[in-house]
Amino acid sequence: MGLGAIFIVIIIAVDFLISMWDAYAGGYSLGAIKAKGDKSKFRKAAAYSAVGLGLVGATYVMAIVLGFLAYYASYITLSSFQFLLSFDFIFLGILIIGFGFIITVQSIIIAVRKPGAWSIIIALYNSFAMAFDISMYISSFKESMGVIRSTGRRSQGNAYMIILIAVLIAAVMVHAAYKHGYRKASGSMQHRGAKAQGSGMMETVGRRGKS
Repeated sequence: MGLGAIFIVIIIAVDFLISMWDAYAGGYSLGAIKAKGDKSKFRKAAAYSAVGLGLVGATYVMAIVLGFLAYYASYITLSSFQFLLSFDFIFLGILIIGFGFIITVQSIIIAVRKPGAWSIIIALYNSFAMAFDISMYISSFKESMGVIRSTGRRSQGNAYMIILIAVLIAAVMVHAAYKHGYRKASGSMQHRGAKAQGSGMMETVGRRGKS
């Protein structure tokens, strides 16, 4: 395995871990918000966005992994695999940017209201990741759409099947991480007199741009 392949594997693994963390953090934040009786719609929206970002990110990673394994095992053609990667980039990428924008705004608000080394680092990282994601999306949009439009229906169907399986697997994993975070927050609030972390939100992390 070359250095390029190792680097790609590391990036995919990190993206998956970030997705699980976002789901956990979203669940923790929602648990803390409920325990405190927090009525802030924005904080609740940011928490749900973290869970959504976790689901989309995990689906993105699982689709790539399953697609590669299916292509390597000759279950799908190169055309199907290329379509899957392009579909991932175009449709899941825009969801990652949308959820990530809300997360970025939330992290900046936390850094401004309660400045600290960790909150500032997270806010800066999320801002950089958001700018990088948007830049990558714009620069690769035309090429990815060209692949989608030129792919035959049979190849598309095979790719859609893999994406569906990826969604189901990711949903199970994300739900488990979300529930763990929610229960953790509920128990923590009860033992600490409803003392929530930060602004009632656990920090969530954006992800690197997709390529």
